[in-house]
Amino acid sequence: MATIDIAIIRNGLAGRTTLELCDDYAHLKKCQRPMPWAEQAISDVLFIRDETSWFLWQMDGDLFGRALPHRFFGLV
Repeated sequence: MATIDIAIIRNGLAGRTTLELCDDYAHLKKCQRPMPWAEQAISDVLFIRDETSWFLWQMDGDLFGRALPHRFFGLV
């Protein structure tokens, strides 16, 4: 069984723009098969980029839930 190295995934995501990360997160939320580990990896990178925006997103989004991150990171 293969294991997922989250550090490698986060490092790969760090090279993407904030808009790309927000779009990726939105796409994951629309998928029929949930991938919470991928959502968490994107969330972790967004947190590192802008802690204040991340906290606002979580407060409005019911903690890792319903709200999409775009407007909290100034992308709307």
